Amino acid sequence: MEEVREEEGFGGEEETSAQEEAEGASKVKDLASEVEELSTKVKELEKERDEYKERLLRVQAEFNNYLKRTQKEMEEFRERAHEGVICDVLYILDNIERALEAAEKGADKESLLEGLRLIHKQFKEVLKRFGVEEVKALYCKFDPNLHQAVMQVDGDEKEKDETVLHEVEKGYLLKGRLLRPSKVVVCRYKPPENGEDRKEQVKPDG
Repeated sequence: MEEVREEEGFGGEEETSAQEEAEGASKVKDLASEVEELSTKVKELEKERDEYKERLLRVQAEFNNYLKRTQKEMEEFRERAHEGVICDVLYILDNIERALEAAEKGADKESLLEGLRLIHKQFKEVLKRFGVEEVKALYCKFDPNLHQAVMQVDGDEKEKDETVLHEVEKGYLLKGRLLRPSKVVVCRYKPPENGEDRKEQVKPDG
């Protein structure tokens, strides 16, 4: 009876070992399957990465071409704009040369003056077409954003304090933006001294 039990026990151990081997093999198979799936996903992600990289390089190349094209168009636009300004200035230069020629031939003062007025008017019209306008300064209150004081003179009228009395050099705006300030002479109110007040109050006899 004891020998039979020993044989039965030995057989049970073999069955347990085989079952463990089968479970191990199944786990290895599952693990291999997971590795294969992960490998497939990695390959898909690498492919997707390469596609994005290629697309990015293509977009970058297109953007660089766009910048070059835009820069070239801007340069051509500036050249055309300069051509327009130069043509208008040349037209005025023609009139200046005619005036000089007339002066050399002994034209009278009134004719020359009229010619200069015409040239001045043409010049201002050209500037206006390109958005250039004069800064208002004469008899206006001094504005440091538009005016540059080159001199101050004393004045005894309080209401004229900080008023522009003389324009040394005109200022100009380009489409509302300051191109250059007006150089001006500004009045500075100086109250009269007490002695001067008394003189004004005392009236001469008779």
